[in-house]
Amino acid sequence: MIDIHKLYEKYLTLNIPNPFTLKDIECLYKQKYFAKEVSIECFAGLRRDLHANFDTVVKAYIFRDERGIKELLKLNPDEYLECYKPNGINSIINSEDNIYMSGGTMQGMSFLLALETSIFCGIEEENMKLGNEEFEDYLKALYLAGYIQFEDDLLIERAYQRYRDGYTLKWYGLTEGESTF
Repeated sequence: MIDIHKLYEKYLTLNIPNPFTLKDIECLYKQKYFAKEVSIECFAGLRRDLHANFDTVVKAYIFRDERGIKELLKLNPDEYLECYKPNGINSIINSEDNIYMSGGTMQGMSFLLALETSIFCGIEEENMKLGNEEFEDYLKALYLAGYIQFEDDLLIERAYQRYRDGYTLKWYGLTEGESTF
């Protein structure tokens, strides 16, 4: 089991953006997942999707590098790996102020990318206290996504497996509004 106090103590030593800027997201996508930025017009079909809010789309990224794909799929259950299509992971980012992400569309199934997207939006400062379920889920999401790391961590692979087995966070990632992690 993850020690929430240990996560919190480590979090306090890190400089994790909250929320992430569009520039932060771009750097992370390109460095960690080897993403390529493409024209938003590559996804012009989203104009017909009322939920995509295409009028606020500002960035589009595709993930094709095998190193990035491998990382993006590490939290996916086995049954989702079988459905993976080589050209299937894309991230289209919305922003209402051209500084921070206000929403987005993910194409393809990456449980890690869903966690990342939630993390990018951040958490309100007044909610950042132990005992607050949203903040504790935020810390767990940061751990699963690799922002909080420990040397010789014997629990991280177990945490990945629990996530692949269907344990979820209530506030971050793909969720039905119930926490089982």
